[in-house]
Amino acid sequence: ADPRVTAALEAATANPFDPAAHIGVVEALKNSRVYAPILPEALSKSVGEHGLMVDNSSDMAMVRLSSEDGREATPCFTAIPLLTQWGSQARPVPIEAERLGLGAVDEGSQLVIIDPGSAHAFLLRRPALWAFVQGHDWTPSWADREVVQAIGDIAAQFSWIASVGAGPGSQRIVTGGPELAIVLTLDGEPDFSAFQARLAEHPIIVDRVDSLTITVR
Repeated sequence: ADPRVTAALEAATANPFDPAAHIGVVEALKNSRVYAPILPEALSKSVGEHGLMVDNSSDMAMVRLSSEDGREATPCFTAIPLLTQWGSQARPVPIEAERLGLGAVDEGSQLVIIDPGSAHAFLLRRPALWAFVQGHDWTPSWADREVVQAIGDIAAQFSWIASVGAGPGSQRIVTGGPELAIVLTLDGEPDFSAFQARLAEHPIIVDRVDSLTITVR
């Protein structure tokens, strides 16, 4: 494994609510080599002379996972032992991290999970993934001043919102759960559907927030 990437992953695990640690993972991945797990996929089958099913032809396919919210996630690994421990039948294929990210996007996968099953697993969410493959800077939404400002501007349009705050959406922010938590203090009868609709219309929220939860204090 690239020691820079390993150090960044371990730092994010040790400091899950430090945005600099999350940014450090994306920075360390630049120009790094990772391994994609590939599995054989039968294209056609038939019954052999002994009555057993045999493969006539097969191809190799990248593994896709299903995340807890139903979206596809592409796994990748920083070292071969981590991959084979996770899936003994998978074949490790070395690939540049940028190419793996582009492949994930091309296949409609919005998430990349790095070293799943390890002590330093890390979920590269949609905004981070898209920024990474385009070579743009990225900040977690819960630490992004423009995201927080946009939420505040939207909240100011509703008289029943006394105050609003934002922060990490989950205790498992490094590997799962909502990315962003919006915390509302109420002063009146709420209309959550209208508030959610405004969030869904705002271009900064759409572009920079992977997933969110709204809680009431």
